[in-house]
Amino acid sequence: MKYQLIKMCLGLFIVIGLGACKKRVHFHYQKRLFKAGDNLAWADPKLNDSQWNPQPISIFSKTEGRFWVRFKTTLTKPIQGIQHKGLQIISLGSYEAYWDGVLVHKNGVLGNDAQSEKPGRFISQVLLPDSLCKQGEHTLALRLAKYQEPNRGSWVTFLLTDYMSPAIDDLKTTAFMFLLGGAYLIIALYYLLLFINQQRDYPKLIFSIVCLLFFGLMMMEYLKFYYNYPYYFHYSRLWVIGSLTWCLAFFIPFFLCLHFELPRWYFWAGGQALVLVASTFFYAIGSDLGPQRMSQWMLMVSIAISLYAIYLKRKGGWVILVALLLVVWINYFLSYGFNHLLFNYDINLFIGFTFIVVAILYLLAQKTKEQRKAYEASLLRSARLQNELLKRHIQPHFIMNTLTSVMEWIEVSPKKSITFIEALAGEFEILNDIADEQLIFIQQEIDLCKKHLEVMSYRKEIKYVWEDSDIDTQAKIPPAVLHTIVENGITHNIPQPDGTFVFRLTFEASAKQKQYTLTTIARLKSTKTSEREGTGFKYIRSRLKESFGDAWQLESKPAAEGWETSIIIFEN
Repeated sequence: MKYQLIKMCLGLFIVIGLGACKKRVHFHYQKRLFKAGDNLAWADPKLNDSQWNPQPISIFSKTEGRFWVRFKTTLTKPIQGIQHKGLQIISLGSYEAYWDGVLVHKNGVLGNDAQSEKPGRFISQVLLPDSLCKQGEHTLALRLAKYQEPNRGSWVTFLLTDYMSPAIDDLKTTAFMFLLGGAYLIIALYYLLLFINQQRDYPKLIFSIVCLLFFGLMMMEYLKFYYNYPYYFHYSRLWVIGSLTWCLAFFIPFFLCLHFELPRWYFWAGGQALVLVASTFFYAIGSDLGPQRMSQWMLMVSIAISLYAIYLKRKGGWVILVALLLVVWINYFLSYGFNHLLFNYDINLFIGFTFIVVAILYLLAQKTKEQRKAYEASLLRSARLQNELLKRHIQPHFIMNTLTSVMEWIEVSPKKSITFIEALAGEFEILNDIADEQLIFIQQEIDLCKKHLEVMSYRKEIKYVWEDSDIDTQAKIPPAVLHTIVENGITHNIPQPDGTFVFRLTFEASAKQKQYTLTTIARLKSTKTSEREGTGFKYIRSRLKESFGDAWQLESKPAAEGWETSIIIFEN
């Protein structure tokens, strides 16, 4: 899937680039002027507008409900090559459009207040007759009202070109971007399902959220090209875009912190969140500048994290760094070095995010490969542990010694020899049942220990006693773990002077952990302790590692009554 996505992205960018490079004849304005108020005489192309304001900010602080915008443009000889001439007008307001004093379009109804105004559309296509498009200077005057959002700024512009070309080009770009967005939606759902099956793998959940946010950002960014919404909705759309960008600026560095397992990653995440919250006091989320600044800050923090990951020798640090530097190159060099129709902020943003997502996909693919190898190794280890479990109890000297004891009991007491054989058969039957299991109920483990103590009582003619209290019979542990501790206790201890040899198991549970404590009440054969760990404890550690990862602890130490071994299992 990773390589298919890369191929699709490369093909997408090539097609978009070729489509954008196609030569289009278009005319823009050379001069734009604003004036608050309302007077139909202002539509006259010969009007003296030298006192009009070139900046729109001042007119929105006044109380007039309407305002005018006049554009000056010059049509040169290439205008003759356009068969169907038309305007694409983008405006945050309802308006009437006058081309050289002639009313050519109405977008909504101006009205006199918010109730009587019928909001116009954000983007309009206007067909112009050839008689109004001669070579020379022309004036486009817009009579506007924006009662729905009187306290907001206004964006008003136009483009004169082939009538349907802007809409066709926009829809082509939107179709390609939606194709890419669909890929991100599939990736988001895929990694969300992976997280549901592997709930501890939070980087997968964060990456799923990143892809879902990116999909939503693409949908909202290109919404204007497939849904011709009323102008007042544009402010809500910008706020949603800003919010999605804000979330992306947080979650991408957050993902990198978790994936690279940075020490004290919560300081990175907390600092990033504080900076983004503080940025909302300087840059409005619903503005164009706010999302740009958030994206730039996200790049800076991500580069710092990747450099730190390289310093810590984390795998994939260089991959992320190269991807981020490519994003910087795209945004800061291509944007200013080439035609803005080929490289603009929106396209650069999505191309840049695509590089980041592909790099993250590579990291996750590498991690999945390592997890698969670890899983295969665990299967081999599990098989080895099963063999080790059986070997530990069917080793030749154990069988020979036990059979010798059986022969002696047959001669001394045939009835007891039958009980001895039944106990031995019971132990092997339990071993056979649990050998293939990764976890078994604690009661099965206790039964195994009791059978083994019964067998050893006949073999050594010592009375071994098993005691347990407050045991949760539904709890699970790896097979033969307690049994191995019992074997060690029998091997390294002798009975008390009164002849007692007791194994006492206790169980304690809390919200954070479960603890099994097996106390051997006997005397040590030797007070010297070896620094080397025996095969028994190696087996126990391997089994605990296989079943609980690193969420466990094994302690073995002298106690007042003899020797105490504790297994602590931490809850998630």
